[in-house]
Amino acid sequence: MRNLTIAFALTLAANLAAGGAQIPRITRIEFSPAPEKDGGGMLITLLGNGTCTYTLDYGDEKTERRSATLPDKVTHRYATDGEYLVVATPDPPCEGVARAKIALRPVEKGIWKLTVVPGPTANAFEVAATVEGRGACAVTVDFGDGNVEKLDAQLPSTVNHTYEKAGTYELRATAAPPCTGDLRTKIDVR
Repeated sequence: MRNLTIAFALTLAANLAAGGAQIPRITRIEFSPAPEKDGGGMLITLLGNGTCTYTLDYGDEKTERRSATLPDKVTHRYATDGEYLVVATPDPPCEGVARAKIALRPVEKGIWKLTVVPGPTANAFEVAATVEGRGACAVTVDFGDGNVEKLDAQLPSTVNHTYEKAGTYELRATAAPPCTGDLRTKIDVR
């Protein structure tokens, strides 16, 4: 009995010395599109604190067991559009269960990617901007230097632009209804 009492006292002293260390806890789930360069899909971020071992149920009959220091990020590709309930259930001593619903819908008409490459003219500050998407859309392309061009075309569509001088510019492509999408990217023109 004396050894049990000493062990309990040492455990209590260690916890007090740690300043009442915070219990690891899962607090919530967030979603964002994963970058195309990384293969696309959905980026699922599990927020909280501490190190947890947990089971992540993607809501599409697929689960994954993970151990990580929170926040933890994982990419998942859903086979079809629809609504999915994503649930993260921790193992003790980690606490908290997080649930979040994601609704994936197809883009019927809209823009989803803006890529910029050097233009075809050598020795000029020229770029070729490609607006990718689906359908025939009216898109306004703001080149960030005071010049704006309107496209009314089947997507994808490319437009060339020549800058007067080198610099850093923010390009913006905005689709007009019924199309959807508003994209921005920064470029360095040299």
